[in-house]
Amino acid sequence: MRNTVKFAILGAVSLLVAACGGKLEQAERVSAAGTPFQNELYSNYIELAKAEYNEGDYIDSDRFAEKAMAAARGEQVDPYRPEEWHLPADREPVLVGARERLMAVLGAGAGDKFPKEAARAQTSFDCWVQEQEENWQPKDIAACRDAFVVAMEKLEGMMAPVAVVVEEKVVVVKKVQPKMMEPKSFEVNFDFDSSTPLPGSDAEVKAASEYMKEFKNPKITIAGYTDTVGSEAYNDKLGERRAEAVAFMGMDMGMEAKRIIMRSYGKKDLKVETGDNTRNAANRRVVITVENK
Repeated sequence: MRNTVKFAILGAVSLLVAACGGKLEQAERVSAAGTPFQNELYSNYIELAKAEYNEGDYIDSDRFAEKAMAAARGEQVDPYRPEEWHLPADREPVLVGARERLMAVLGAGAGDKFPKEAARAQTSFDCWVQEQEENWQPKDIAACRDAFVVAMEKLEGMMAPVAVVVEEKVVVVKKVQPKMMEPKSFEVNFDFDSSTPLPGSDAEVKAASEYMKEFKNPKITIAGYTDTVGSEAYNDKLGERRAEAVAFMGMDMGMEAKRIIMRSYGKKDLKVETGDNTRNAANRRVVITVENK
């Protein structure tokens, strides 16, 4: 959402829009008559429009309602383009990469093959873009981002080609099996309550970036962790900042944003089991896992 415009006019129009229901009311009266994928988009965009309307955000409610109506009419509705939104400079590359990843599966026919999952991925992405531009509700940003990550992982798994094994009756030449690259993890550590990697971390991130080149279609998961000092909510956010810091280091070293999945586990899944409110340097980490899709 474009806050400079939004908050300048919101007070002036809110009572009028609330009285008539805005475009949401119009969209809810539409009968979805598109493809199964377009009909799923319609339903999901209606839910997003309702959520924004209930928060008093009538501008974005209307935007989602418009996308819902376009889908219901059978029109092609593309996911938002991050570069057209006023996003924080350090978040735009991640969202651009995420859109490329989404467009790859949509271009491969995910909407036709798995309409429900494809629609969930697209609308979660749009939700993420919209909330990230607002940039003041961390939980809402995380909820949309995590929904996108989950939907994409499921969708990419469903779209993966099925291997067909043919038994050979006669072996004339012994076949040399290609080297199978195993998933590998790399670890970056942090000072207490800090999201700045410790000195020397560049080498570990560089090693992960180099190992990525061993795979034809690499997937990079960057997960942030904390020790047990502080609340769960605070540490979830700290873990997220740590993961983002390492992701940006990786992108500077050649990692493609579209191949990166960021997660935060906060003070869950400790490397060293401790009691609550216990400082432990080993638990303050980010784990980079490189594997083939």
